[in-house]
This record gives sequence, structure tokens and C-alpha cells, in this order.
Amino acid sequence: MQPSNKTILERSIGRPAMMAFVLLTGVYLTTGQLIPGVV
Repeated sequence: MQPSNKTILERSIGRPAMMAFVLLTGVYLTTGQLIPGVV
């Protein structure tokens, strides 16, 4: 059974969003800043 377009869309948006969340969390934990170099 092939996935529907909605499922494909959710995955294509969800994966990068989750990766960005993990990346921002890692940056915040290591530097204490959400945007390094800006207050």
C-alpha cells in the first residue's frame, strides 16, 4: 500500500523540523545561547 500525499508531506516537513529542534537544543546546551553571537 502506497502512502498518501498527506503522509509524504507530513514526513517531508517533520523530519527537518525535528532535526532543527535537536540542533538548536544542542547549540543552546553547549553555548547557552539560542543564536550564537547575539546576546
